[in-house]
Amino acid sequence: VDPQLLEARMHMVFIHLARGEKGKARAEVERLRHEAPNDVGVHFVKATLHRLDGEYEEALEEFTRMLRLNPAERLVVSYNRARIFMYQARYQDALAELDQGSAMEPDHPLIKTFRAVMLQKMGDLAGAIEIYREVLARHPRLDGIRPLLARALSRQGKHEEARAQLTEAVKESAAADHDIAYWLATAYAVLGERDEAFEWLERAIKLGNENRPWFETDASWEMLRDDPRFRQLMSRIEASQRKAQEGTR
Repeated sequence: VDPQLLEARMHMVFIHLARGEKGKARAEVERLRHEAPNDVGVHFVKATLHRLDGEYEEALEEFTRMLRLNPAERLVVSYNRARIFMYQARYQDALAELDQGSAMEPDHPLIKTFRAVMLQKMGDLAGAIEIYREVLARHPRLDGIRPLLARALSRQGKHEEARAQLTEAVKESAAADHDIAYWLATAYAVLGERDEAFEWLERAIKLGNENRPWFETDASWEMLRDDPRFRQLMSRIEASQRKAQEGTR
C-alpha cells in the first residue's frame, strides 16, 4: 500500500469521527487492518477506536503490537497506555508508563499532562495544577488541556478561575475533538453546570467517544448520574455499540 495513501486513509478515520460517522471510521479501520497489518499507524488508529469504545484490553494489545513493530513508538504508546490504566484505576502501572515516556522526552506536553491527570486522581491537586500551568506556559495554544486545569481549580474551590479557562478557543477545539469535548463536559460537571455538562458530553459521544465504562466511573459525574439525561446518553451508547456488533457478525 502506498504510504502516503495509507496516511491519508488513516487521517480519514479521524475525519469520519469528527463528522459523527463512527460506522464509516470502523469500516475503514477494518479495511486498513487487512491491507496493511504491519503498519504502526494502523494499529494506533485501531487502538484509539477500541479506547473510545471502552474496550481497554483490546486497545492495550494494539499498543503492544505497535511497540513490537517499532520500539521507537515508546513515547506515544506510554501516554496512551497510561490513560487506559487510569480508566482501570491501575495508577502505579500508569505512572510506570509515564516514567518510560519521560525518560525519552521529559518535557513532552502530553506526558506531563497525563502525569498531572494522574496526580489529580491520586489527590495531589496542587501538584496537578502546577504541571498544567507549566505546560500551558510553554504551549499557550494547547487549549485542549484547559478544561483539565479548570476541573482541578474547581476542585480547589476556585470556580471563577476555573470558568476563565473555558474560553471560546477551548470550545472551538472541543467541537471537533472527542477527547477535548469530554474534558470540557467534565469541567462543567465539576462546576455544577448541568446543562453545559450534558451538552458537551452529548457532543463527545457524537464525535465517537463512547467510553461508557469510564463515563460510569469517572468521579467528575458523581453528582450528575442521577440526572435522567445521563442514563439516556448511556443507553444511546449501548444501542450504538450493539448495532455496531451486529454489523460485524
